[in-house]
Amino acid sequence: MPNLFARAASSLLGDRPEAADDADVRSLLQALGYAREAGADRTESGPETRHRACLLKLASRFRRVFELAAPDAPGLVIFGAEFDPELADPLHAGSPGVGVSGVGLSLQEAFQGCIGEGVEYLSQLQTANDVLELPGAAGPAAGLGPAAREFLATFSAYHGRADVELSWCRVTRLTDGREVLLPADLCLRRPSGKQAIKPPFPLSAGSAAGRSWDAAALHGLLELIERDAASLWWRGGNRGRLIPPEHEAQTAARVLLSRLRQNVSSRRSWLLDITTDIGVPCVAAVSCKADGLGFAFGLAARPTLAAAVRSAVLEMCQIELAHEVVEAKCTERGEAALNERDRIHRRRATMIVADECLLLQPVAERAEHLNFNVSDPGALLRLMADRLDQFGIETFNLNLTRPHFAIPVARVIAPGLQLEPSELITPRLADMIAQTGGGASYTGGVALI
Repeated sequence: MPNLFARAASSLLGDRPEAADDADVRSLLQALGYAREAGADRTESGPETRHRACLLKLASRFRRVFELAAPDAPGLVIFGAEFDPELADPLHAGSPGVGVSGVGLSLQEAFQGCIGEGVEYLSQLQTANDVLELPGAAGPAAGLGPAAREFLATFSAYHGRADVELSWCRVTRLTDGREVLLPADLCLRRPSGKQAIKPPFPLSAGSAAGRSWDAAALHGLLELIERDAASLWWRGGNRGRLIPPEHEAQTAARVLLSRLRQNVSSRRSWLLDITTDIGVPCVAAVSCKADGLGFAFGLAARPTLAAAVRSAVLEMCQIELAHEVVEAKCTERGEAALNERDRIHRRRATMIVADECLLLQPVAERAEHLNFNVSDPGALLRLMADRLDQFGIETFNLNLTRPHFAIPVARVIAPGLQLEPSELITPRLADMIAQTGGGASYTGGVALI
C-alpha cells in the first residue's frame, strides 16, 4: 500500500506516464475522486492536484492507512492511519507511534481528513531548523494585551524545570500583523527533554492543515471557538439552545442522519446550539441508546449553522464508533487494557443518562449568530479575528508549513478563549460558572473530552 500511494502521487503529477496502465493506481485514484486529474494534461499541475499528490506522498510514508466501519452509521466513511513522529525530524526518534483518523461521506473526504490530521500533528513537532528566541530586555509580555499577559503568567507558572530555560517562538497577531513572542512549549510539540513547560492542555486545538494557509488558519481558529463554546456549555453550565425543526440546518441534519444510519441503528440523535456571545455558530450533535446510556457527541464551529451541524453530526458518529472499539477492547482484554482516553469514553457512555441530564436538553430560546457574507477563508479569518478583538481576545498565528511535506499548516493561539480540556480556567469560564453554578451539577463531573 505505501508504494501504491507513492505511485499514485507520481501518476497524478504526470511524473510516471507508464502509471496510466497501472490498474491498481487507476483504481485508487478513481476511488478517491482524483482520476480526472490523473487523466488530464498535467504539464502544469494545478494547486489542487499538487495538494492531493502531497497527501498521497505523505500517506506512502505512514506505517499503515486503513478503513473502518461504524456499526451505527454504515454510511460514514472512516480512515485511520498510524505513523512515526520521526517523519517530522530525527529529534523525535524513538517516540511512540501516533494514530489519526478522518471521516466523511466519501472516500476522498475521509482520506483527506485523515492524512490532513497526520500532517497537522507532524508539522507541529519541533524540528532542528525551528528558530527559538530569548525574550530580550523588554520581556516576553511586550506587545501583549491584558488577557494574553494574564494567560502568559498563568502558563509560565507551570515552568517546573530549573535546568531548562524557557524558549520563545515569534508569532503574528492576526488583527494588525504585529510580531510578539509566545512560549515555544505553547507553540510546538517538543521532545520531553527540551520542554520547560508541560502544557496543561492538548496542543492539538488550534492547529490545522488545509488547501491554503488561510484555510488552515481559519480551521484552527474555528476549533478554538468550538472548544470555548464546549467548555462554557459542559463545564460552565451554559445550556444549549433549540434549533427549530423547520430550520434548514435541522432539515439537512435529518437528511444526513438518514444517509448515515441507513435504518440500522436505534440510537436517538438531536442537536444543541451552543453558540456563545461571540456569535460564530457552534453546535453539539448528541446521541444515545434507547435507554439513555451510550452518550456520544460531536462538536463544530463553522461560518454557518448548517455547516456546523454537518461537521458535528459526522464527528458524533465517529465518537459512537470509538465507544464500540472501547467496549470491544474491554470485553476481550479487561478494563486494565484501557488507556486514559478509553476510560473517558467509557465513563461518559456509562455514567451519563441523556434523558436525565438537563445539560443535554435544549432550552427554547434562540441563539444569535453572526451573518458572514463572504466565503473566502482569508476574509473570514480576518472577520473572526476582529470579532474576537471586540471581546479583548487576541489571536496569534504561526506558519508551521514544512517544506518536506509541502502541505499548509497553521497554529492559531487565542489565550482569552477557554480550551477544553484544560487545567487552566479563563475568566470566560469562571464567569459562566459564577452565573450558572457550573455544569458539574448536571454531569457529576464526568469529563466531556
